[in-house]
Amino acid sequence: MSELRHLLEYRGEHIFTTLGACPSVCAAYKLLLDGEHEAAEERFRRILKDDPRDNEALAGLAICVAEGGGRFLTAEKLAKQAVKLDKSSAAGYIGLGYVNLLGGRIEEGFKHLMKAKHLAPRDPRLHQGFALYDRERPPVIAGLSRKHPVNQVLNEARNLKRNPRAMALVVAAVVGGLYLAGSLVV
Repeated sequence: MSELRHLLEYRGEHIFTTLGACPSVCAAYKLLLDGEHEAAEERFRRILKDDPRDNEALAGLAICVAEGGGRFLTAEKLAKQAVKLDKSSAAGYIGLGYVNLLGGRIEEGFKHLMKAKHLAPRDPRLHQGFALYDRERPPVIAGLSRKHPVNQVLNEARNLKRNPRAMALVVAAVVGGLYLAGSLVV
């Protein structure tokens, strides 16, 4: 099974309809998600042979190359080419972020995922992309387990900067709590 399954929240065909990609690209992603890297790579290459400017297929091929063969430099070049083809599409940035995360370049991967989030905040691939990032980066307090309650709370606080609404709710809750505490003390 593919590591990309975690990134894309694989749920039957629903994920592919939200992607908005053509059916042949969706079929290639399905092969990749099922762990059939060679067949997916072949399908992506066939799509690119017909349309070399398909940035969704190029990003998928980059992920396929990184995951299937561990050829991170080649995968990074493919993902960068997908970005160059359409800088307004999140697909290339998601591919580039994913390739960097797999290759161990955690902060670089995060940077590209944030760029993709800016371009397509509702892209279904982003949520699990950030989950992959959280799984790969070191815990807040290195001496404690990642699952230690202190690290879990600090990690959630660290993730608040990604979600402005959640940050506003937390700030409102803290201010309200301080106000109530001040009222009780006086």
